[in-house]
Amino acid sequence: MSSSAGPEPRAGRGRPRQPEVDARLESAVLSLLHGGGPAAVTMEAVAAESGVAKTTIYRRFANRAELLEKVLSTTIGQPGPVPEGSVRDKIRFALDRAWTQMTDILGPGGLAAIVMDADPEFTELFRQTLRPYDDALVARIREDAHAGLLRSDVDADGVVSLFVGAYLGELVRRGQVDDDWMDRSLDLIWAILVSPSD
Repeated sequence: MSSSAGPEPRAGRGRPRQPEVDARLESAVLSLLHGGGPAAVTMEAVAAESGVAKTTIYRRFANRAELLEKVLSTTIGQPGPVPEGSVRDKIRFALDRAWTQMTDILGPGGLAAIVMDADPEFTELFRQTLRPYDDALVARIREDAHAGLLRSDVDADGVVSLFVGAYLGELVRRGQVDDDWMDRSLDLIWAILVSPSD
């Protein structure tokens, strides 16, 4: 089954896309990734899941890696500006954006593949795509530390790893990450961030 009404010109960079086809491909890739990890994302599986002909997919993407890269970069995007609020509010906002990528983009299948490094190429692709969010959270903590709003000696990189580990640890222990776990994690780690007198 195909959504294409007729032959399409061969895809080139900058070529206008059909939004409905792109949306179906994106949804199919994410569904497969959530359930079975990157190994489940084959051109054949995407065609079957999306209802878009494999020939149409190949007109847009040369291979599976290019398709995965496009979907990840589109869905993850770039971190937006941090809204006004308290130091804690800003850190929570940045943390929420990072955790959302693990929940909404990777899902259980994608997370399992990354933890096991089952597909090193995909693992590196996801790390590169997520890096702006990681960097934004590290930068947020460092800026607030330099401004005297957090401990001046705080290890921003270490704190971000603790936040990521808090998500993964809860998922391993409970099988899911409840909505309140972010605030509970922030409560636990807050003592590392603030000065003893605060």
